[in-house]
Amino acid sequence: MDADLREELMGEIDDVFGEAMRILPLADGRSDRDREPVEIIAVLRTGDRRGQDIDARAGSVGRPGLMTDGASLRINRAASPDLVIRSGDKAVALERNGEPVFEVLSVDDRSHLRLICALGDCG
Repeated sequence: MDADLREELMGEIDDVFGEAMRILPLADGRSDRDREPVEIIAVLRTGDRRGQDIDARAGSVGRPGLMTDGASLRINRAASPDLVIRSGDKAVALERNGEPVFEVLSVDDRSHLRLICALGDCG
């Protein structure tokens, strides 16, 4: 697939399914002085995703190693090329009731198209 077409398609997906998120960088549980909070548009999926994104060793198809419970955040790298997200950071869903906060449990940065963050509830 042509790179320009791929970026256009991802932009369309983000336009339809994306939502405003605030990323709060943390280091050792405190604000990370080296990284500023940032607001982005990304695709947030929440809830039980049984049958989707399940570890291949469990006999299902999907991306091996991603969590199935909790949530995932899919960030278009072209739209946020300088974004650095690490485990322990917080992600706030600005468009959802109560602005729920999620903890970044892990970041899959192997794709050149999207950062995929496994998220857990902050309580």
